[in-house]
Amino acid sequence: MTALGRLYEVFGAVGRPASVSGCPHCVEPGEEACLLSGPVSAIEAGSLARYAAKALTTWGDVPGFRYFLPRLLECAAADAFSYPDPEIVLGKLAVAGWHDWPAAERTAVTAFLHEWWHDTLHRHPSRPPADTVLCAVAATGVDLAPFLDAWAGLESDAAIAHLHDFVTGGLSGRRLTNAFWDRDAPAHAQVLAWLAGGPVARAVEAAFARESREPVLGLLADVHQALPPHS
Repeated sequence: MTALGRLYEVFGAVGRPASVSGCPHCVEPGEEACLLSGPVSAIEAGSLARYAAKALTTWGDVPGFRYFLPRLLECAAADAFSYPDPEIVLGKLAVAGWHDWPAAERTAVTAFLHEWWHDTLHRHPSRPPADTVLCAVAATGVDLAPFLDAWAGLESDAAIAHLHDFVTGGLSGRRLTNAFWDRDAPAHAQVLAWLAGGPVARAVEAAFARESREPVLGLLADVHQALPPHS
């Protein structure tokens, strides 16, 4: 079973809400009807997007969010919403206090995050790109160490290409350029330390040693040059 399948299985035990109330100035009466008229897996992304943007702020509560979560994560990972961005959707997990949910639910969410990251690192270009996925994962509040370790393996051409995109377009001095990064959060410092502390440089050097194809060597050279100085 895929991590997404497991997510639907685990959260399938969450009861469907009778209604999803919201701020009367932000949500029209009965607006949730399209969200509750069939299986959660069948909700159209376009219908779910408005809820995804307003969930837990002006629309709905945590039990309702848990009910919709598998489809929310599925759509976010597929970049199926024109808005909100995946980083916003995944950030709702932290707002919902998911680290205090039952163990089976936490395990299912964590497995989904890792599978999404694995799939991203093995596909380039990807939608959403690795920069977005990493920032979205960070927004949940998980420790990024295993995600960064997986990337540092540079096990595929796609992983190398994503790293090239990240350091040449997603990094400016000592900050990450994706506007959704919380630059005061530990995750931002963790990624910068990973880039400047040596793991990435060592991974690039190891990839150089085993690689002979000129296009890939060019990407690795660009990455090495763009890395911030060791801290």
